[in-house]
Amino acid sequence: MTLVSVALFRFVELPSFSWSLNRVLGSPLGFTIGGNWILTALLMGLVAAGTLSLMQTHPHRDAPERPLSISLIAPTLGALLASLLLSRTSTWPVWLLLLGVTGLTIGILEHLSYRAFSARDSGYATARTVLNIIDYLLGFALFGLILSEQGRTLITGPAVLLLTTLLALDLLSASGAPIRKVLLFGVICGLLGGQFTWLLSYWPISFWMSATLLSLNLYLWSGLSYQYLLQRLTRRVLVEFALLTLLVFVLLLWLRP
Repeated sequence: MTLVSVALFRFVELPSFSWSLNRVLGSPLGFTIGGNWILTALLMGLVAAGTLSLMQTHPHRDAPERPLSISLIAPTLGALLASLLLSRTSTWPVWLLLLGVTGLTIGILEHLSYRAFSARDSGYATARTVLNIIDYLLGFALFGLILSEQGRTLITGPAVLLLTTLLALDLLSASGAPIRKVLLFGVICGLLGGQFTWLLSYWPISFWMSATLLSLNLYLWSGLSYQYLLQRLTRRVLVEFALLTLLVFVLLLWLRP
C-alpha cells in the first residue's frame, strides 16, 4: 500500500512553494518546497506508521532499554533515501526497478528493527550487527545527498546535525543504557557532526569525500559513546579508535575520491 501511494505521485504534479529572505549573514537565503518533498513526507510517514504498528505487536514492546520510537529511525531514514532517489529518476524502467528495490529495502529494515528490538529475541545479535552497518551506509548516502545540494552551511549544518543525532540514537540504543543517557550522547554526536560540517565547508573537496568524513566522524563519536555507556571505555579502546580513524583519514587524503 505504501508503494501504491508513492506510485500515484508519478502521475500527479503538485504545485511548488517558494520562500526567501533578502539577506541572512550577508547573503540571500531561501528554499522551495515542491511535490517531491510532499512525496518524501508521505513515504516517510507511511513507513513510520507501518513500522510502529508492527513494533506494537512485539512480545517485548514494553522493554525499558529500547523505546518503540527509536525502532522507527532506520526504516524511516531508508524511506527518506528511497524517496530522494525516486524523485531524481526520470526514465520509467529505472524508476520501476527502484520502486521495487524500495519495497524490498523497507521490508528488510522493518524486519531487522523488529528482530533487534530486544536482546532477548532470537537472532538479535545478527540483526543488530546488520542494522548497524546499514545505519552507516544510510548516513553516508544521505550525507552525500545533503552536501550535493551545495547549500549554505546554515542549511546543511542543521540537516547533518539532525541526521547524525538520529543515527547515533539508533546505534547507542543497543547499549541498553537508560534512555536519558542515550539521548544525551546522541545529541552530543549530532552537535559534533554539525560543527564538523561547518569545518568541511572551508575545505575544497568533493561532497562524497565530505560524506565519507562525516560517516567517519559518526563512527568515531558514536563508537566511543557506546563503549562509555557499556562502561568499557579504557585507554586501549581510545587508542584503537584513534588509530583506526587516523588510518582511514590518511587513506582518504591519499585517494581523494
